[in-house]
Amino acid sequence: MTTTEQWQTFELILSGPSTGNPFTETTLFAIFENANKKIKIRGFYDGEGVYKVRFMPNRIGEWHYVTQSNVTALDKTEGDFTVSAATADNHGPVVVSNRTSFAYADGTPYAPVGTTAYAWAVQDEATQQQTLNTLRANNFNKIRMTVFPKYYDYNTKEPQQYPYVGDMPQSTHPFTNDDWAVKQEDIRFDFSRFNPQYFQHLEQRIKDLDALGIQADLILFHPYDHWGFARMGKHFNHLYLQYIVARLASFKNVWWSLANEYDLMDIAGQIHLGEWDDLCQTVSLEDPSDHLLSIHNFYDLPRHGFTTNNWYDYSKPWITHLSIQNFSMYRSAEWQHGYQKPVIFDECRYEGNIEMGWGDLSAEEEADNFWKAMCHGAYASHGETLIDKPHTARPIWWAHGGKLYGESYKRINYLAQLITDNGLTDLKPIGIQTANWELYAGATRDDNNVIVYFGTSQPRFERLPFLPDGKKYSAQLINTWDMTKQAFKNDIDSDTWFEMPQHKYQALLLTAKE
Repeated sequence: MTTTEQWQTFELILSGPSTGNPFTETTLFAIFENANKKIKIRGFYDGEGVYKVRFMPNRIGEWHYVTQSNVTALDKTEGDFTVSAATADNHGPVVVSNRTSFAYADGTPYAPVGTTAYAWAVQDEATQQQTLNTLRANNFNKIRMTVFPKYYDYNTKEPQQYPYVGDMPQSTHPFTNDDWAVKQEDIRFDFSRFNPQYFQHLEQRIKDLDALGIQADLILFHPYDHWGFARMGKHFNHLYLQYIVARLASFKNVWWSLANEYDLMDIAGQIHLGEWDDLCQTVSLEDPSDHLLSIHNFYDLPRHGFTTNNWYDYSKPWITHLSIQNFSMYRSAEWQHGYQKPVIFDECRYEGNIEMGWGDLSAEEEADNFWKAMCHGAYASHGETLIDKPHTARPIWWAHGGKLYGESYKRINYLAQLITDNGLTDLKPIGIQTANWELYAGATRDDNNVIVYFGTSQPRFERLPFLPDGKKYSAQLINTWDMTKQAFKNDIDSDTWFEMPQHKYQALLLTAKE
């Protein structure tokens, strides 16, 4: 009998028809049963007469399956397999924990320390391998990446293959926003026929990330499109979502991001605002593994100011966490409280030197945003948009992956290690409604560990009245930019004044004394 480890992929492979259009003409499901638990899972066509059903079992023990299909050769196939306990570094998928935090399914703490390399998986092989090497050498444990290729400034090279049957000539002109206004008569792809090799390659990259302990935050739709993938219409959008979920829901390190800048797709005339509830629910209903699911908003300061009016309604039950583009880091505590869900600043501008405001942040400011988010019990994602010359052909991390050239990632590595070493993965924001509102402070649920970030504030004499009464803490003074830590000369409580050195980007790590 076949044995599969808990939270790994059990794969049933069957042979069936390859004539006609198997993607639309053949239906395949399998019913998986263990004791009183029964799960129905959609299968998919993987090309060349091969059909597959994939399942991520979350229970150990004996499982039985039977297939259902409109094709005799695929119908009523039965079998049994054993699910063994998870071993080694297999902690299962990431889930929401304590309402506003995350953990692995087995309870192991997890705090997302994200980065962004949207189209890295469709670059040339050398760039993809360089991306994996860069990730291996750093502490990022989540990466935002697109399923579809991307067409935008610095992103005008055609991918080596496409997700659908069809092709596209290489553009010979610089990018303009008009490139996204694809006319139906100009679309050269058959949205009823997937290219299995494209998705097989994507799967290998997701497996590579899993081997590095990295979550793949998969962006299912985006507006940066000149192929027509953002204009497929409701029917083919559904077909795509059913296919991608059937292929990938058994991968434990997958998250679903329904869209990047979902509301920009409405502005561009691609997918309208009223369609997103249906698309989100489709993914939620199709996914038997209940992966994390969210959606990301457009942000343009002249257009949106400091409002959140264009946000998707994150209170919807199928949304597991907030995935926001915003740099009002102070409001993370408000949003955690209001939505009772984790908050991730998945885009809070990028360290870079390009000509656009979202991509020209200093390294100090990028690292500062991370510290502000994490110390308030929220999370953030990094991005880097550093170029060596106008219209550069050198890979830019935010879009292509490759190599990091900046300075913020080093400080984010340091912060990530500090969080892990000191059990700070699940923090509650404190001190919000006090005179110390300029500080970013978070405490563990038992108040035994506290982190206080001063950012650009430089008080000479300080007091922390928001600390729990009656608790005294030893302290370590952290220079977050120099990445140094030293014992602080004073114990700290809620009443005592203490003197601080006057520098930017300092933090205090407090540990309760017996």
